[in-house]
Amino acid sequence: MRSIVKSIYDHSLAQPGKTALVAPDRTVDYATLWRMVAGMAALLKEKGLNKGERVILEANHTVEFLVMCYGIHLAGGVHVPVEHAAPADRVSAIAAEITPSMTLTGEHPLEHFAVSLDDLAAYDGPVPEFPTEEMLQEILFTTGTTGKSKGVMITHYAQMNMCESQNAVLNYSIDNVWLIPTPMNHAAGLRKTHMSMVRGSTVLLMAGFTNLKLFFDNIKNHHVTSIYLPPAGVHYVLMLGAKELAKYDEQLDFLYSSSSALPGGDKEKLIALLPHVRKFDAYGGSEVGAVCYIDYNAVSGDTKCVGKANPGVDIYIVDEHYNRMENATADNPGIIAIRSNTVTAGYWNEPEMTANTIKDGVIYMTDLGYIDNGYLYLVGRRDDVINVGGLKIAPTEVEDVALRHPMVDECVCIPYEDRVYGRVVKMLVKLNEGYELDTAALSEYLGEKLEAYKVPKYIVAIDEIPRTFNGKIDRKRIIAEQP
Repeated sequence: MRSIVKSIYDHSLAQPGKTALVAPDRTVDYATLWRMVAGMAALLKEKGLNKGERVILEANHTVEFLVMCYGIHLAGGVHVPVEHAAPADRVSAIAAEITPSMTLTGEHPLEHFAVSLDDLAAYDGPVPEFPTEEMLQEILFTTGTTGKSKGVMITHYAQMNMCESQNAVLNYSIDNVWLIPTPMNHAAGLRKTHMSMVRGSTVLLMAGFTNLKLFFDNIKNHHVTSIYLPPAGVHYVLMLGAKELAKYDEQLDFLYSSSSALPGGDKEKLIALLPHVRKFDAYGGSEVGAVCYIDYNAVSGDTKCVGKANPGVDIYIVDEHYNRMENATADNPGIIAIRSNTVTAGYWNEPEMTANTIKDGVIYMTDLGYIDNGYLYLVGRRDDVINVGGLKIAPTEVEDVALRHPMVDECVCIPYEDRVYGRVVKMLVKLNEGYELDTAALSEYLGEKLEAYKVPKYIVAIDEIPRTFNGKIDRKRIIAEQP
C-alpha cells in the first residue's frame, strides 16, 4: 500500500530528525512533518471531508501548503492545487468543473480552520488509515495555453510509480538537498517535492528564481546539491549569474530541466560552466510524468534528443490514425505514444477527450517525434508545427539556432498569413542589451544553418516574450495578439 504520505510516515520513524522541508515560513524534520500532516488529516475529517471528495488548495512555497496538500491525501481526499494568487474567475471555473467539498485559498489557507502549524504539530492521535493505491490523489489543471484547461487525474498508484522510477533513473541520493523555485501547483515543482518525500531527502522551497542573490545564498547556506529550473529559468540564470553558478561545480550533483525543450546553446554553456555536474533534460507531461531522460553532460549530439525511455516505459511513434510508424524521421515525424504504469486515469469530466487520448493503457501525446537507435528525438508540438507550402517546420528548431546569435536573448516563431506569399514563418525577437535588430544579419546567420524554407520571412523586435505562469512560451496568446 504505497503512497507519499505512507513514505513520510515511514521516514518519520526511520529518520525523525532528518530535515524534510526548508521554506520561507519554517523548517521541519520528518517527525514534525508527519505530525502536522496527520493532524491536518484529522482536522479535515472532523470538518466533514469524505473519501474521494475534492479540495481546491491555493499553492505556495510554504510548509503550510504542503502540510495541507499531504493532509488532504491522508484524509482520502483529492488535492486540486491552483496557482498562488490565482484570479477569482480561474478558481471559480475549476470549482464549477469539480464541485469541491472545500475551497481553501488565500495567503494562509489554514486560517479557514483557525488553527496554526504549531497546533497541528501537537497532534498525538492514532496513525490514520492510509489511502489505497487505486484512489485518486490529485487533479492537476493545465494552463489551457493550447486549448481548454484540462483536469489531469492522478492516482496514488501512478504517482508512486512516477516517483520511484524517476528517483531510480536519477540515482537520487537520500542526502540530496533539492532547490525548487517553480510554481507548486504545476506538475514540475510539485512532483519533484513528491519524489523527495518518497526518497526521504530534503526540499528547499523558493518562490521564483529572479532574486539571484537569494537564489545563490540558498544554494550556499543550505548546501544545495540539485536544482530544478525550467528552460526560462536556466536562461535567466545563465544570462545574469553564470560566473556565480560556476562556483558550485563541485557542490552540485545534478541540475534538472523540463516542461519544454532546453535550447542547445544553453546546454553548451552549462556543460562549460559545470563540467562535473550531471545535467538532465526530461520529456513527459502532466498526464504521464517524466518518462525519458538524457544526461547531456555525458551524451552529446542533436539537441532534439531527449534520451531513452525509463525502465518499464515503452515509447513508440504512430501516424495520425494511431498505427505504428517504423520509418519516422526528422522530416517525417509521427505522434509520440507512451505505455507506462504512470499514465493518468483520464481527464476530469471529459470522457470523450480521455477516450481519444488514452487507448488500452497507451497515451498519445500532443508532440511529434521520431526514434533513432533507441533514442527519442522531439520535433515539436503537433499544434505548433508550421506548415509552409506542404513543408513542416518545427518552430523550436529555428528558435534554437537563433538563440545562439549574440543579438538574441529570447525568440519565438509563429505562423503568419501573408497576402502575397501565403503562410510563412514570423519570428519575434527580444534583443540582448546593447543590440539593435539587424534583420539582414540574423537572416543570413539562420540561412547558413537551416534549409531556406525554414528561415523566417519576417523578423520583428519585441520587448518581452509572453510566457505562462510556469515559464512556457505562451504561443496561443502570441498568435492571437498579432495584427
